[in-house]
Formats: sequence, C-alpha cells, structure tokens
Amino acid sequence: MEKSVISSVSMHNGVPTLFVNNSEVAGAAYITYYTWNNDYESFAKKGYKLFSMPVFFAKRGINAVTGIPPFAEGVYENREPDFSIFDNDVEKILSVCPDAMIFPRVNMTLPKWWDDENPDELEDFGFFDIKRPCFSSDKWLEKTKELLKAFIEHVESMPYKNSIIGYQLAGGNTEEWISFDQKGSIGKRTYEAFEVYKNERSIEGTESDFYEFLSYVVATRICQLSKYAKELINYRLVVGAFYGYTLELPKRSNCHHALQTVLECKDVDFICSPVSYDCLRKTMRDHANMLPIDSLKLHGKLYFAENDTRTHLSGPPFDLEYYKSAIWKGPEEEITLQILKMHFSRALCHGHAFWWFDMWGKWYQTEGYMSFMEKALCISNESLKKSLKSNARVAVFVDERAYDVIPDENDVSQKVCYEFRRALGKTATPYDIYLITDFEEVKDNYDVHIFLVPSRTKMVDDAEKSLNAYLEINGDNYNISPAELREYFASRGVKPYFDVDAVVYENESYLFVHTCEEGTYSFEGNFVDAFTKEKITEINLKEGTSLLLEKV
Repeated sequence: MEKSVISSVSMHNGVPTLFVNNSEVAGAAYITYYTWNNDYESFAKKGYKLFSMPVFFAKRGINAVTGIPPFAEGVYENREPDFSIFDNDVEKILSVCPDAMIFPRVNMTLPKWWDDENPDELEDFGFFDIKRPCFSSDKWLEKTKELLKAFIEHVESMPYKNSIIGYQLAGGNTEEWISFDQKGSIGKRTYEAFEVYKNERSIEGTESDFYEFLSYVVATRICQLSKYAKELINYRLVVGAFYGYTLELPKRSNCHHALQTVLECKDVDFICSPVSYDCLRKTMRDHANMLPIDSLKLHGKLYFAENDTRTHLSGPPFDLEYYKSAIWKGPEEEITLQILKMHFSRALCHGHAFWWFDMWGKWYQTEGYMSFMEKALCISNESLKKSLKSNARVAVFVDERAYDVIPDENDVSQKVCYEFRRALGKTATPYDIYLITDFEEVKDNYDVHIFLVPSRTKMVDDAEKSLNAYLEINGDNYNISPAELREYFASRGVKPYFDVDAVVYENESYLFVHTCEEGTYSFEGNFVDAFTKEKITEINLKEGTSLLLEKV
C-alpha cells in the first residue's frame, strides 16, 4: 500500500523550513488565478515543483469593494458539490509536472444562496447593497467547516491525494481575512459575541476593548478552521493562512492585530502576506514585509511572501476603475528584473518561502524573466545547505495593542508603523522586526532597539525601562531620515554598510544590496555574485540596481 504524503515545518539551518516526506524543500512556488491561462509548463521546465492553485467554494468575486468578477466556477455554487472543477485544475499541473507538490489556496467564501437564507449571520453594511457573512457568526463557521470537510474528504479519496502537500485556508475580503465591510466584520452576531467576550474576561467593554475583540475573532477563526483541517487530514499536512498585516494595515478596523494568537496556535504551520504595495513598488526603496516576520520565525512558523510582482506584461483584464491604477502595470523589463531580484533576495536573506503570483497568467513570459526564475530556484535549492540565520544587529518592535485606542481617521498609526519603514529600509543596515511580546526573549541579541509607538502601552513602557538606550518612533518623529537613522546606529556601534541610502538584507550566507544612487560600492570579505558566481570586491552600480552576493 502506498504511504500517504507527509509535510511539516521544522527548523533547518536557523529558519523554519518546509519538509515533504522528511526532505527539506526550497520554498519557491508558482500560482495563477487564471488556471486556464496558466504557465505551469514553463515553470516546471525550469525545475519548479512547488505549486499553489486556487479553488473557490462559491462563484463570487474576491473583493467586495471593487466589484471584481469571479475568477472561476464555485465548487458549491449549485449546492451539490462539483469537485471536478478542482480535479481538472490539479490535472493541469500534474500533466506537466507529475511529481508536483501542490498546496491549494482554498477560498471558503460561502455561496450567495447561503447568505440569502441566513440574513442574521451577515454584516450590517455591504458594498453594492450586498451584505456578506460576519466572522462572529457561529452558524457561518459551522457551514464553512461542513463544506471544508466534504472538500478535503474528496481530495483524500482521489488518486492525486499524495500530490497535495498542504492547504492554505483563505477567507474574507481578497482572501486575506480582511472584513468584507472594511469596518471589522460588524453585525448582529458581533455584538452578541462581544457580550460573551466581556463577561468571560470581566472587562468593562470599552471602545478599545471592542476593537481588540474584532481582531481576536478573526485570529480565532483562523485557528479554529486550521485545527479542523488538521483533524481531517490526521495532522499529516501543513496548513496556513494570510494574516498579521499589522504594519501594512494599521487601522484598528482591519482586524489584523491578533497575530500573537495565531503564533500560539500549534495548528497553523505557515502564515502569508504579499510584499508591501508601498509607493507602487518602485525601485530605489525597500519593499518591506507586511508583518513582523522575525516573530514568525521565533515561533517556528514558515512565512510565505506573495510575490505578485508586476511586470511589463501585466495588467488587469477588468474594465473597472479600481484596476486602472498604476499599481497594476509594471515597468520595462530591465527594471522589473531588478525588482524581481529584490523580492527573491528578501525571501532568501530573511529565510522564508515565497510564491511567484502570476495573477492573470503570462506575466513572466520572456526569456529574461524565465532565465531569472530558473536561476532563483537554483539558488534557493543551494541555500538549503547554508545557514540562513539573520546577521542583523538592529531590532524593531511593535505592540499590536497600540492600535486599539486610535480611531481610523487618525493617521498616526499609518505614519509610525507604515511610513517609517521607508526610511528604515534605506539605511544600508539590515534589521529584524518583532512583536513586543517577544522582546524579553530576543533583546540581548541586538545593539539597537527601535519601538514603533503610535500610542503608549504598558509592554512598551516596560521594555524601554529595561534598556540604557533605545529609539522610539512616534507621531512626532516618524519622518526621521535614513541618514539620521544611520547616525544613530553608528552611535550604538552598528556601522551601516554604506554612507548613502541603500537597501541591505543580510544573513550568515548572503548579502543583498539595492542601490538608491549611482556609485562605486565596496565589500569587505569574500563575496561572489550569487547569480553569476563572479568574485565581487568593488563594483560600479547604477541607481535602482539589485545585487545578491554569496559569502564564500
């Protein structure tokens, strides 16, 4: 009898790593929403074996705000399941890559017929006069579990069962556990659940308590559904979800401020987010992570970055105003390649996984792009034998509870936790970033401690009192310059790599530089270009150039 595939996340060379059947796997994957316009074959020919793919419980657009049309048929659209939709999409991958390892992105949005039959389980507000389910609804949770159970049991019964190595559980707006109403997923069931929450904790139930509760609900649902999925697969495969965008979505109504709850859940193996969309992802700036990635690593969670990197071939197939934004079109190929290298190098140097999100298909269909994809995968495989532990001596801390007291119309959270990243990313100095709850465990590993303080919290106060020196970023100084930060780092014994603005990532085996100005860049030590293997000691670089170096 054929053994069932087993996947897990374990520490390997200093970072959480995906294992399949006890062998480590490079976390480099491919996905497209338009499975009928896929590029599976091109990526398979370049050696990619790790694939994600979408499956939808309902034929509904993923964004309730923009009115985006559905991408595919829904498995449960007509009540009786049509699993052939998923089966056929799996076959598209296996036909070109028989040994593919697939982790489906399971969009668990319920069909409209369920919403129509359960009006009391919906949010109070809806875009386009369409209300969607409330995360606080237990009835919604039970129905979602019911459909998830039928889906996973079908997969477990199929010949391709051992090609499925995990599940990404997607829900809410844009599949990222953002509320459909953009207010926190507030409805009749929310107020009922909040009363229970208050009583269980013997709290007053202030406005800030309410917003803490809204994030708690989302995180708890992710944990509950992950636990249920794990039970269905006998704890045999990895399970994860989008969550924790506390730096990218700082408004308290975004409900992404209970990451600590998810990190403490043993049933969640990986957490995902896109690369930051800040400043349209232009060159000559850092493309930051949305979440405190080093807390994920500390808690043994694998992080998958969604590299939905726009190219000169990208562009939305929708005639909708929202999708006419410049964010949907990438720059010319030469510049795009520098951005692709930055996104790949960020994952490599920070020790995490990623997928190339070819959103509508054929975004990477040039010889230049595909040659890069092949080399990136080769480096990813090589890195499995190297230490990927961080070399950073600068640590940044953020307290999720700092958001709860700040109304959405007050932009201090945006300034402190979102905009400050622009200067921080150009200091030519690598940094790590954590939740404040991990401060005591890691504080002695760093020479520079930075606290993001949109509002005061006791945990930040206690942490600051324990240090002789620290830098607090608040609403008064969030616009500090990269040069001023470099000066502070130097005063604490941390020398930036360069005296000019540049993006630098580093771990024990790799060093990455993205230039913000043209000039000559020198490197002390033994380095080779990770892509060409050419020895590098000094090099002239144009502005907006990405250079990945391997330490030898």
